[in-house]
Amino acid sequence: MPVTEVEGHRITLTHLDRVLYPATGTSKAEVVEYYVQVAAVMLPHLLDRPLSLVRFPDGVAGQRWVAKAPPQGTPAWVRTVPVGGRRRRQIVADGLATVVWLSNLTAEFHTVQWHAALPGHADRLVVDIDPGPGMDLLASRDGALLVRERLAADGLDAYVKASGGKGLHLLVALEPTPTDQVSAYAKAVATELQHAYPDLFTAVMAKAKRPGKLFLDWSQNNAAKTTAAPYTIRAQERPTVSAPFTWQELEAARDEGELTLLIDQMPDRLVRFGDLLAPLLDPDQAHVLPAPAPPAGRRPALKPPEAEAERWALEPPVEVVRPKKVPTLPSERGLRGGVRFEVKLDGFRICGFSYANERPPVLQTRSGRNVAADFPLVARAVAELPAGTVVDGELCAWREGRLEFEQLLRTRRAREQGQIALAYVVFDLLALPGRDIRSRPLHQRLDHLDRLLRTARPPLQPILATTDRATALEWMEHLTAQGIEGVVAKGLDTPYDRHAGWVKVRHADTTDAHILALAGNPKRPTAVLLRLDDGTTLLSSPALDPAQAGALARNVSGLLGEQVHHAEHGTLTALTEPLLAEVRLGTGRHRMAGFIRIRASG
Repeated sequence: MPVTEVEGHRITLTHLDRVLYPATGTSKAEVVEYYVQVAAVMLPHLLDRPLSLVRFPDGVAGQRWVAKAPPQGTPAWVRTVPVGGRRRRQIVADGLATVVWLSNLTAEFHTVQWHAALPGHADRLVVDIDPGPGMDLLASRDGALLVRERLAADGLDAYVKASGGKGLHLLVALEPTPTDQVSAYAKAVATELQHAYPDLFTAVMAKAKRPGKLFLDWSQNNAAKTTAAPYTIRAQERPTVSAPFTWQELEAARDEGELTLLIDQMPDRLVRFGDLLAPLLDPDQAHVLPAPAPPAGRRPALKPPEAEAERWALEPPVEVVRPKKVPTLPSERGLRGGVRFEVKLDGFRICGFSYANERPPVLQTRSGRNVAADFPLVARAVAELPAGTVVDGELCAWREGRLEFEQLLRTRRAREQGQIALAYVVFDLLALPGRDIRSRPLHQRLDHLDRLLRTARPPLQPILATTDRATALEWMEHLTAQGIEGVVAKGLDTPYDRHAGWVKVRHADTTDAHILALAGNPKRPTAVLLRLDDGTTLLSSPALDPAQAGALARNVSGLLGEQVHHAEHGTLTALTEPLLAEVRLGTGRHRMAGFIRIRASG
């Protein structure tokens, strides 16, 4: 019998030529080799978790049983921990040597959702999607997408892996929470989904209720229950693996084969993806929360499709996320989850709300105004989105291939007469029908947005974006002639909230300033007195055009103060409080600042 040394421990390997999977001819040697190959990614998910083993030493066609207690002959160096009392102990895998020794027993690995250091306090929530007779992996996939969205409604980020059979496991990182609370929450969510989708889900344990349904096994969160560990081989007809998928892979799958992973596929997948479940191990990567209280007594986050009146997950006004101004773009890994770079457009920041036919759409500006009546073509396009959808973007005006913000300040009739083209350039998705998804990471929101915009018609269109910093810098340099203001950088794993850490870099010739007073007739001002960041005051130049003057007069009507005499600029009308504006600084011999717009307007 061959003997190998691993981490200083001598391990005897037996019956390596035995065929364990007759359908594929896979031998015990190949199983042991597989566990050695994946140990680096598998071990972190096993550490300090008591193990249960499904043993099948004669192969999948032979006898199998569940072993919790350490078998006779367990080496002294294999760590065991007390479970449920001093006399009951189970093995924990804390190194490669233990994994190799256990793989020689021919076993699949199952773990609890808690650590031996904190028994009965789960740091993972699991939803086991178990298809009943008549259901397959693709049905499990459809169910997993709905479960993911329901968990996201409570701010929980789910990761998905194959069970190794016909089902899927959704895993969520938690702050350590008593397992009875986690189990109660999982049961309540499963029951809610059963009521929302009675033709798809069941939360009832009885097997008689499962044909043609997906059983949402919430009981896996019980302190005594175990789930197939990440990367374990399963005792199926073929050597399948309980390994993770990306959500993009899951959504794109067209047959069951694309959602079935075998041991010979895993080395290449690990090179390509690494450990897709790594965020479960790192609180800085996963959106970690305590398990919510069971949702009994409150309106479910998901409703049956016919419940039209309760599908509005978000109502205006919503607070838009404003990127912070910085001098330089971050690196491609400088924000959480990697960086998405978007062109910064010169327009009105708009959140578009789509409702059912009997309720008109809303175009909410950053300051909370509804401007749908001023831009009917954009409003109609938003109305064609699925009812309950909320998008975020920039409403822009184009003329002769260039963005012209001033055209947005003109009347609707003037724009139509001037044949001004409008575009609503969308860069984020805040809500789907019945679901507020702002807590989900940006990359997930963008996946939904991409599918949504495939069927949208102009003037809706996606933002120009890249994950390549060099490309973003080229845009900064070469797209100024088209009116591009700069670049916005967003972390791909960030939620939609003010703590997201998004940043923007604007061209050096634009900055913010405060309007202190108006020159000329306050109802049609010709210029504004500005105070720059360095304390300098100067009168804007060139003169305001009619659209700028009209918009400015409307915005300052409640802020007009006394007339004052300025030694350099003559008689001015002071404002009772400064108003933030965007200006363009000149670079000539004499310092000049051209007024662009009031920041609060859009």
